[in-house]
Amino acid sequence: FVVLSVFQGFSQSTKVEINQVPIGFSYFHNDSINAVEYRFEQMIIDYYLDTPRNTFTLKLRELNKTRTKLLNSGEILFYDVSGEKIKWSKPINYATTEFKQFPDYLLESSLTHSYSLTLDSGEIKWEATSDIYHIHKPTNTGIGYPFIKGAQKPSNVLKGIDIRTGEELWKRIIHRDYGWNDVITLNDSTVGIVASGIQAVNIHDGSGWAYYTTTGTEKIDGKTTTAMNAVGLGLGLLTGFYVYGVSYNIVTGVVSNVIYEDDKLFISSYEKISCIDAKTGKVIWSNPLSSKFVSSGHLYLDNGILFQLNLGKAQNNGRLIKMGVPYIVVYDQNTGKQGFYTPFTFDGFVIDHQMNEVSIDIISNQEFVRIDKITGKIIKELNLTLEKGEEYVSRLDFPIYFKENDKFYNPQEENPDDHFIITAKNQLIMINDELEYEGKFSLSDFYTVVGRYKDLLILQKDGIISVIDENQIEIATVKNLGAAMVSDKFLLIIQDEAVKKLNLDLLKQL
Repeated sequence: FVVLSVFQGFSQSTKVEINQVPIGFSYFHNDSINAVEYRFEQMIIDYYLDTPRNTFTLKLRELNKTRTKLLNSGEILFYDVSGEKIKWSKPINYATTEFKQFPDYLLESSLTHSYSLTLDSGEIKWEATSDIYHIHKPTNTGIGYPFIKGAQKPSNVLKGIDIRTGEELWKRIIHRDYGWNDVITLNDSTVGIVASGIQAVNIHDGSGWAYYTTTGTEKIDGKTTTAMNAVGLGLGLLTGFYVYGVSYNIVTGVVSNVIYEDDKLFISSYEKISCIDAKTGKVIWSNPLSSKFVSSGHLYLDNGILFQLNLGKAQNNGRLIKMGVPYIVVYDQNTGKQGFYTPFTFDGFVIDHQMNEVSIDIISNQEFVRIDKITGKIIKELNLTLEKGEEYVSRLDFPIYFKENDKFYNPQEENPDDHFIITAKNQLIMINDELEYEGKFSLSDFYTVVGRYKDLLILQKDGIISVIDENQIEIATVKNLGAAMVSDKFLLIIQDEAVKKLNLDLLKQL
């Protein structure tokens, strides 16, 4: 059957065709499987699935006549999956507009304004002239900076905005020369903004202490940056850092994570590592760092010892670059007295690290190093001879499955102590807990997880989705060349202009 649904909203007509289409085969019923397909008039380029409401927010974008290029025109629409209807739609100019969805509202950013849209109707609740960087959900307070007009320099006047009304609540000067790195909760009414150090901000009135330190550098090639000229969209909420059009020698992210424990804050930056009183902002202790060695870092706190891991990398215009020297050094958390210092000799930077009970594992682009937590001595190194152009890129952080004798197994569950590392050529290196090489596999040979529903596991590989029962047996296969996910009892597939919906209950229904 075909149903043509037309929704009149925001001075345009949005059409969707609803069809029953073949999508796969059920081994349980020994029969083909049909799904409901919702076909729109434009390409789906992004989506937000609201599982509790069982709704989609879809971003659609027009193609040129030859379907080879995305145009700037399109629309955003809110679709009720259960009711099979479009609740509202609105045109978009992708050159000037971006959207960010939250559980209860949609935030629109243009070149000059932020707008809050209701999910039920898409109507504008309020508008503000600030680009929202962060939203404090308990108080419904957004914080951000004024939009930039023309070639003016960016403002450092942070504003508090009531997300329910758009009303401006307070102002506060907070510099963000190298962007925002994080926002942490200090107590019910205070957040810590990691930007040019740590700035404590009372969410109700903007008051609070400030600890200043440098989190980037403007000289990596002997030149200074050019004037900041604003270009592009207001994307503070999405990126935490504007695209200013600064010169290519600016480096950001020369800062660590922030540890908050026992009313103390620990942070390392471009110039120092410090322990700060979280209530007052006063420095309890601080040690200088060498600009020749420092880079992005990571801190661990363990049994009264602060571990500073220098990663040997930083950010330059959105890409990773080598910077400084990879090393690990420890300090007494109360006094800042330095303990062991261990430099690493590998070429490259740290891509992953893990604190263990008695050791720390460090993975670089080509090496796996384990050091003793007490002495800092290197326990073991594994330096594999990789193919030309091959290097480690990340630790495997998602579940995978392989098929053997018609059953499906998770190698991470079968080998819980082993390490699985992905390489640049999409290979999977397996290393046991003794840092011994176990083998290399093609990541494309494994199934990845789409989702779960009741006792069903939904996997995919090579454009085919496999539905697995509680006995690890495949009971159905579904064709998929798009993005797949599970919402409520449905398997949803988004591809090109269409969304396909399959009721998973039907796969085992007698």
